[in-house]
Amino acid sequence: MNTRTRVSLTAVAACVVVAALSGCAASTPTPAPSATTAMTGDKTPLPSPSPTATDAATTDNQTPSTPPTSPSKAPGTSALAQHIYDECSKGAADAGVTLTFTDDPSGYPGSDGTYQLVYPFTFDDGHTDPYAVYNCTLTDDTVDSSYVSSGMTDSH
Repeated sequence: MNTRTRVSLTAVAACVVVAALSGCAASTPTPAPSATTAMTGDKTPLPSPSPTATDAATTDNQTPSTPPTSPSKAPGTSALAQHIYDECSKGAADAGVTLTFTDDPSGYPGSDGTYQLVYPFTFDDGHTDPYAVYNCTLTDDTVDSSYVSSGMTDSH
């Protein structure tokens, strides 16, 4: 290779390396929003609020009366939905079913002041019955409610 060509290639390669390094060092990438950040109107990510000392104290001191049979589906799951799932699951094994967690359990007040729910489920043995319904009764519709009863009924 010609000395003149070799010097030219070396100079061009050095310029490319210097340009690449200075370009990378000069620009600071904008952080990408994550699942724990919110966006403002100008698309600037905002960090999620941190838990307060009060939040930590109330969550650390609470122990569930019975461990949930399955974890909640998402960190933002409502405490009421999780409580209803945990309470209604108490009678599911006796009925031969496993409840399917839902963020929005449907229920209605009973004539006796209890809270009646129809909860989604799957049969433990794998069979299906489109007319089967799992009913659950709680003392009320709050996170302080207690399990009263549950069972399977047929909708036809």
